[in-house]
Amino acid sequence: MTVAEFYGGVEYSVTQFAVQLTKEIEEKIAKRELFYEDQIIRYIERRALLFIQTLALTPAVSAIMKKEVTTHVLFKLKPVMNRQIVFQVVK
Repeated sequence: MTVAEFYGGVEYSVTQFAVQLTKEIEEKIAKRELFYEDQIIRYIERRALLFIQTLALTPAVSAIMKKEVTTHVLFKLKPVMNRQIVFQVVK
């Protein structure tokens, strides 16, 4: 049994997207294309929304998937953001 068979089609593609997005953002942080925490969060949310819209899901499931992608990517990026010294906006 493969991972794709275990998860199912949609869940596997969302997980794969989250991993690819994490790698992409790590590269952008290293190149200093993204350097504010708020900027990174908005980028993640925008990319997740655009990806989730391509899937045939109900609005409730779409919202949950978007939140899960955002949470997964931010969790994986926290050490990278601390290491690369990402700026935070003080409110």
